[in-house]
Amino acid sequence: MDVGNPVSGTSGLHPYVPDGRIQRRTTVFDVVRWAMLVVWIVVMAVAVTIGSRTSHLSDLESELSTGSVTSVRITPGMPSGAEGANTQSVFWRDGLLNHRADVVMITPGSNSSASSFDDTVAIRSGYDIAEQIADQQPRVQISRVPEILSYAEAFGFQLPMWMAWFTLVGAAGTFLVLVAGPEPWHATRWAWFWIMSTGIGPPLFLILSGPTPPLPAPRHRHRRLTGGWAFVIALLIQAVLKR
Repeated sequence: MDVGNPVSGTSGLHPYVPDGRIQRRTTVFDVVRWAMLVVWIVVMAVAVTIGSRTSHLSDLESELSTGSVTSVRITPGMPSGAEGANTQSVFWRDGLLNHRADVVMITPGSNSSASSFDDTVAIRSGYDIAEQIADQQPRVQISRVPEILSYAEAFGFQLPMWMAWFTLVGAAGTFLVLVAGPEPWHATRWAWFWIMSTGIGPPLFLILSGPTPPLPAPRHRHRRLTGGWAFVIALLIQAVLKR
């Protein structure tokens, strides 16, 4: 995306980079960038306080076996004698974070097949996962919560639906700065695009792609990350976040 010839005396460097640290005047895109950073900070704050981190039922079962979880909240199951499949959501708190795991309950004798469901969701046989949790850890406190039909997602957390407006504004504003704003620092536009696809990338882009006091500007010898390497890094980050 860079065009033109290198600045005299800086062979192999990008044309927008002068001697010493990069100098750039504040533009309207920097104002938008800082505003979008505030939006994403709000989203992250809501995520870790009232949001629920997407987890797996096996995570809860491991914590129940150690006694680290003392209470869970569960959406309604099926009445005894019913037939079919039903998805229940289980909520619990571990340390500072809330967690949520979905489980598909298939009743005995049902024609429903486990292979017809997403393999990322736990599959159990029975009418109500609450019964199995109580059998595993009789001391755990179980309470019922209504089924949540819709929610927003950000940074691997499930958030209240009203937060979808914040994530939409944050995503649109960040993409605008990436595409139409000044040439970003530290990485090319394509590199930042791949980094942003990891979920944690938007705040990093908004902080590092331009002047953000009190962070110092990069020096002229700093080489920018290119799209190919950024793609590989993004794959590694996504693999770590899904663990």
